[in-house]
Amino acid sequence: MDNIDIETLVESYKDIATSTIGHLNERGYLPDIKALYPCTHTIAGKVVTVMLHSENTEVINQALIQAQPNDILCIDAQVLGNKACWGALRTCAAIYEKLAGVIVIGQATDSLQIQQLGFPVFAQGVSAVTTFKSNDTKGVLGADIRYRFGEQSTLIRSGDIAIMDNDGVFVLSPEVAQKLLPNCQDKHQRDEIKFQLFFEAYQNDQLDSLFRQ
Repeated sequence: MDNIDIETLVESYKDIATSTIGHLNERGYLPDIKALYPCTHTIAGKVVTVMLHSENTEVINQALIQAQPNDILCIDAQVLGNKACWGALRTCAAIYEKLAGVIVIGQATDSLQIQQLGFPVFAQGVSAVTTFKSNDTKGVLGADIRYRFGEQSTLIRSGDIAIMDNDGVFVLSPEVAQKLLPNCQDKHQRDEIKFQLFFEAYQNDQLDSLFRQ
């Protein structure tokens, strides 16, 4: 990782759709994590992980303070079941700390307010039931997260790179992200050229002439 320029890698992936990555690679895809509201562009950032062990969610506040601008907070809230650990007020804090987005492996709440704020929150679902202040076992900042979906198992670590848009979420190690990038950029460029040709012909009612070429 020493030879990988993380900032440049993150900036490069902001031009790449997750579907482009998905044409070339399945590793790191989080199948049931989706945007709370339509996401019109690709978001990429360095991951900061949080693992909850109980309804004590104080570690999330700690993570918000310690994360760097443009980081993406990834919260393992699987222990909470249908209870949400993320809502409008924590979204306000994330905006203040200049984070790029949040991934909740679990539930979020205040979906309408989060949409009004325009901050990218990705989660397994939405719940009206939330956690309360608790003195139970504290969560851990920077812990490795094991995401499981069916037979798929993905390890998520602080320092990984998250790439997210309206089609879903990938979390890739810097090494994998760097290896995939050239092919992703090449496919993105080729697909954009094809799409723009079609779209211009479609707008100008010239599809027949396009497909006769």
